[in-house]
Amino acid sequence: MSFFCIKHDIDILNMDDKYKLRGYSRRKSQGITNLHHFRYELFNNIIDMQLTKLDDRFETRTELLLCVACLNPSDSFSTFNKEKLISLALFYPNEFSIVDLMVLGDHLDTYIIDLRGDDEFSGIEGIASFVEKMVKTKKNLIFLLV
Repeated sequence: MSFFCIKHDIDILNMDDKYKLRGYSRRKSQGITNLHHFRYELFNNIIDMQLTKLDDRFETRTELLLCVACLNPSDSFSTFNKEKLISLALFYPNEFSIVDLMVLGDHLDTYIIDLRGDDEFSGIEGIASFVEKMVKTKKNLIFLLV
């Protein structure tokens, strides 16, 4: 990068120098280095703006990921959240009938009690291992809505 700056006659800032705030009193920038200014004041503001834009654009996808995370089997299904899983079903209106949605809450209650009480499902980490275990134990046939 410094080669590019030298080639194009661009000043290279010493990041340890004090930051000079343009157009304002120097007292406001006392003690702030160029590195601090770029790292915390500029970089973090830009990251915040980008995250806000992404969140606005992918709001539904973010909610979808949060709902799917509720199926994580780690730590005895500690992230299990029946309400979020019902919300997840609402993202798939072609997959869940009105009747399915009405019984889904009871189905999820039975599902979590059964899996937390089954030693074969203790210690599983990750959804991939969990799904393999569900198929191996044929619980995927018992809990069709899950």
